[in-house]
Amino acid sequence: MASDGTIDSEKIMLFDGFPGAPDPRYGPPTDGFTGALSHNVAAAAYPIGTKIEVRNTTLGIPGLSRFIYLKLESQDGTHALAARHIVALHSDATPYDVTNDNGADLAAQCGPIAVGLSAMTTDYYGWFWCGGVCPEDWVPALGGLYATLTPGTVAIGQFTHADITASETYGEIGLDVRNAVAEALNGFAFAADTDGA
Repeated sequence: MASDGTIDSEKIMLFDGFPGAPDPRYGPPTDGFTGALSHNVAAAAYPIGTKIEVRNTTLGIPGLSRFIYLKLESQDGTHALAARHIVALHSDATPYDVTNDNGADLAAQCGPIAVGLSAMTTDYYGWFWCGGVCPEDWVPALGGLYATLTPGTVAIGQFTHADITASETYGEIGLDVRNAVAEALNGFAFAADTDGA
């Protein structure tokens, strides 16, 4: 079953909530952000938490985007990580361990989020989109619809994350309106979501 609402990748911008700035010593990986040299690998190929900033110019919306190097600590057994699945901090409370399983995350509406680029193996390391406009030039699979809690929950303005109706397409974590300062600020929407049923 699809989640109740959706919003297009060109209508959202992520706020990078992970510590640190992009490291100017690193350019994009030579084989791309989903290449086998550094993505979905058992041993970290970059220091954990490394950020790389790129410019999106052709596909989607032009602007700056950020990627971060994280560990997929766990994933949902039924809805394995895929491109466009939102990940949140894992309940082990390690700063760079993430999950797409809403039963294993630290807490709904708590902490930063990132977006998976592809399928990954549990306990492996890889790149995730964590800030700026959707980097479709760099990972075309990120273009498309993102899940929201219910139609009408995300309007123009700030959003956080919440548990959604689980699906293979969207995973178990989606976007939700930010109702209070205690809820994590994960991004900004430039349009309202629509009925994704």
